[in-house]
Amino acid sequence: MKIGLYIVFLPCIAFTVYRSYRLLVNYIGARRLKLPIVLLPISFEDAWFAPLRPLFAWVERLPCGLGNWYLYTDIGWPMVDGGRSVSRLGESFVLVTPTRNQIITSHQPAIERLYKDMKTWILPDPFAQFFTFFGQNVSSLNGQDWQRHRKITAPAFNDQNMRNVWDESLERAREIIRFDNENVRNLADIRSDFEVLAMHVLAAVGFGQDSTALTTIPPGHRLTLLDSLGFILKHVFVSIIFNGIQVPDPFLPQTLRRLKLSVAEFRKYMQESVLYQLRKSNQKSVGKTTSLLEAMVHANEAEKSQSQAQTASSKPSYLTDSELYGNLFVFNLAGFETTAGTMTFALPYLAAHPKTQDWVREEVDAQYTHTLSKVSYADTYSKLVRVMAVMYETLRLAGPAPQMLRIPTTSTLLPIAPSAKKPGHSRTVMIEPETLITADFYALHLSPLWGADRFEFKPQRFVSQSKDGEDVLTVPEADGIMYIPWVFGPRVCPGKKFSQVEFVAVVAHVLSAYKIEPVRQNGETEEAARARLMGVLDGKYFNISTHVKNPETGGIRFVRR
Repeated sequence: MKIGLYIVFLPCIAFTVYRSYRLLVNYIGARRLKLPIVLLPISFEDAWFAPLRPLFAWVERLPCGLGNWYLYTDIGWPMVDGGRSVSRLGESFVLVTPTRNQIITSHQPAIERLYKDMKTWILPDPFAQFFTFFGQNVSSLNGQDWQRHRKITAPAFNDQNMRNVWDESLERAREIIRFDNENVRNLADIRSDFEVLAMHVLAAVGFGQDSTALTTIPPGHRLTLLDSLGFILKHVFVSIIFNGIQVPDPFLPQTLRRLKLSVAEFRKYMQESVLYQLRKSNQKSVGKTTSLLEAMVHANEAEKSQSQAQTASSKPSYLTDSELYGNLFVFNLAGFETTAGTMTFALPYLAAHPKTQDWVREEVDAQYTHTLSKVSYADTYSKLVRVMAVMYETLRLAGPAPQMLRIPTTSTLLPIAPSAKKPGHSRTVMIEPETLITADFYALHLSPLWGADRFEFKPQRFVSQSKDGEDVLTVPEADGIMYIPWVFGPRVCPGKKFSQVEFVAVVAHVLSAYKIEPVRQNGETEEAARARLMGVLDGKYFNISTHVKNPETGGIRFVRR
């Protein structure tokens, strides 16, 4: 009996002692920084705690702040926190855990260095490797390897492909967004609708195939391209955990069997598409590229031709096939999550703010005509300034990235907080390797610097007037204000323009056809319905991107104009 107890409890005791020792060591290291410290018994890096985390939700209700640490055990905690930690602790503070220390900062000089100097501040493992199950990609690498990927992938986001994004977004919006017979949609329905739209646009622009090819099973396949991609995107965390496990199908649950099939099918689609584009690129007459994949293959083949003139000892500067697959997948993942997430918030925000909706629709009616079969990207997109401002404000309040982690390659000095001795200057501290550091994006976007109305949905803050009286998109100028939903510097989101074009096209179409209203419940007034809808939207959480906690409790009505 005693031996059994030893076997059970000895590993637990050893684990606890080791973790306590590591926490003490990291605490001593954090004190040298002279920043406010938050002690955490568990880090969001502790993968073993993730499935157990919901069981400990009661910890937050402990008295005297004993459970305050629970908030920080999820990587998306800034989304829930909404800048309150920065208000309480200051511009920079340290989360001390048994794993390693993490510095959280909203200090502008620190953030400028953090995301502009990519040689010193790099993506940390294992976070950089989360989405590499199809191959390394531009979001997973550092240094020269990142530059190699960036060189090949950047041409994919050319102006011709942005025209394709515009045209495909409008076509899918006209096809999918038809709410005449079923005009009441809860927020879960809205997300589902726009997930379908996003997948259609991404697959079409990514692979250059029409809607028929996307939804047809070709010879040699068991799933359509859209079905295989969609299942992976909707179960991406399951894909991360179980993709490398080799287990015979009969021993797998149904979801994992379907996931295994979807991964194999999508890989096969990418292999076939790359082979097709390679054959096409070998033809002498190559016109404008019509898809992301085609642009990447052409750029890669051009780089491959140049590298043939280099010496045999030179490292190849082109991408392997698996790296092409990796980039194509990560672009699909990013576009899918951000489009669906942003739309889930943007349309309800407009429903809850009818005057703002009318202000945006005034521009839509003047610049966009939904009755035309073809609305020109060149003539229309740049004129929809107010629609773009809706996207900017939605990303300020409900951006998909709560933080963006970095570590220094060597011991590095960083201006981390305002200097008490020299007003207008920063206090510099030494950051050791393996110390995580990130900007708190939500604290930046909800900073008091934005004004007393910083928690309100107000796209007008991003629109100013030119000398000619025309609307101009602009970020408010105030000392210390930072607006970085797509990050900035060399590693700015490569799909920034893609997401903007898609959003503007879809929202313009929706507002041209419908007026959006909040759904009333139990005889409540219009004003009460708006307030309740905003309360539902305030309940956010992070899962690859921004999600609503209780989407079924909020809804909007589409009224045909």
